[in-house]
Formats: sequence, C-alpha cells, structure tokens
Amino acid sequence: MARLCVSQQLLNEPFNEVKAQLANGTASHSLVADFISQAHDDADEDTMKAVALTGYAVGMDTTASTLQTFLLIMVLYPDIQAHARAEIDRVVRHDKMPCLDDRASMPYLDAILREVPRWYPVAPLGIPHATSNDDVYDGYFIPKGAMVMVNQWALSRDEDVFPDASRFDPSRHLTVDGKLKDSFVNHFAFGHGRRICPGRWFAENSLWTAAATILAVLRISHAKDSNGDRIEVKPEFTTGLAVRPEPFHCSFESMNTARERRLRAMMDSK
Repeated sequence: MARLCVSQQLLNEPFNEVKAQLANGTASHSLVADFISQAHDDADEDTMKAVALTGYAVGMDTTASTLQTFLLIMVLYPDIQAHARAEIDRVVRHDKMPCLDDRASMPYLDAILREVPRWYPVAPLGIPHATSNDDVYDGYFIPKGAMVMVNQWALSRDEDVFPDASRFDPSRHLTVDGKLKDSFVNHFAFGHGRRICPGRWFAENSLWTAAATILAVLRISHAKDSNGDRIEVKPEFTTGLAVRPEPFHCSFESMNTARERRLRAMMDSK
C-alpha cells in the first residue's frame, strides 16, 4: 500500500504543481507545461501524466545506473581515469568547468562513455518489442504480434566486433589518430527501430556533463579500511530488466580547488 501511495504521488504531484505554476505564470518550459498549454478541452490528463512519469522514471533509472557503472570503472581503471582527466585539463582552463561546447575536443571521454554501456549494458536483454506484421529474418518466420527481444549482452560480447570483449577498453572506439569512430555502439544501448529511446540525446548529454564534471574536480579511487588498507572492489551487478553495480566502497578526493569552488557556487545558486 505504501508503494502504491508513493507511485500515485509521483504520478500526480509534479503534474499538479506544473498546472498550478501555469495558472500563476511561474512555470518553466517543460514537457508537462507543453502538454497542458497545448491541450484541447477533451485532453486526457491521465495519459499526459503517464507519458511524463514514464519518461522521467525510465531515464532516471537507466542514467543513474550507467553513471554508477562509470564510477565503478574509474575505481577499477585509474590509468583510464587519469587519461580522461588529462584530456579535460588540456582542453579546459584550470579554473573553468567543462561544458557541452567542449565535448567535440574530448574524444577520449566520449570513448569511455561509449565503452560503459558496451562493457555492461544497463538493459542486458533490451526492451521487449512486438512485430506489427508477419516477417522473415535470416530464414526464420516471425508471425505478427510475436515478442522480439534483442540480446544486448550478446551484441556487447561479440568477439568479432569487440576483441577481448570482457576488457574495458575505450581505445576500441577511437581511430589511430585519436578521433571517435563512426559506431553503432552508442545506439544499441538505447534500443532499435522505431521504438529506439527518444531521450537518447538527452541521456548522452546528461552522462557526458556528469562524467566531465566529476573528473574535472574529483579523483575516484579505492577506499581504505580502519587499518588504512585498501578495500578491494569486485565488479558485481544486480539482476533484472535493468541492472546496476552492487554497492561498492570508493573514495573521492578534490583535485582542483578552483573548479571545486566554482562548482559549489553553481550548486548554491540553484
């Protein structure tokens, strides 16, 4: 019952708040604000709420899970972390935070963020689809209405495409001169066909911004126990439709006080 109450709150309260803000002229531009302001008299508010909640919940969970995997990787691969931080420091002034305008100049960070969902897809079996008509694929007859699931895990572990697939290696997404390759890797993590995730561009930008901000300010490393000994981290993941790393110990150390002050000022102004 408690879960149902929380679900109803999440469904209704943000929607009603935006509705009230539209009425008094204080609403920011958002999906829900567009829904309400462009709706006709017979608009179905339940559908609006469901679409908004689905977009938020799906994006929130998958983005958070991917970011947790990124942090795990930074602990496990300090050399990769150092390489990415050096790229940021080379492109961005010492007292400035990286922003999306800098992204094109940081191919190595993008390569890391391509390798994260390749190394451990957040949805290993994808999202179920259904055929809208009878079809034949590679000699197999697929009837209309059949459930089709794309094995993201198998795609990510295809040794013909990704040699030594169990190894986390951003360089597999870079050319010999350090530029990003044209690749489908960052696409298959978001699904396929007409039902590919419509929020993939927002998700990519959000992940890039978060990762760049973290690395510009912090070093992520192994935590230590009460005796000062390093706590080893073993990559273990949950199971289910969407997966994430099991809780792990790590430490955060500020690497740039000027950027830290700038970041804190940005957060305090929110």
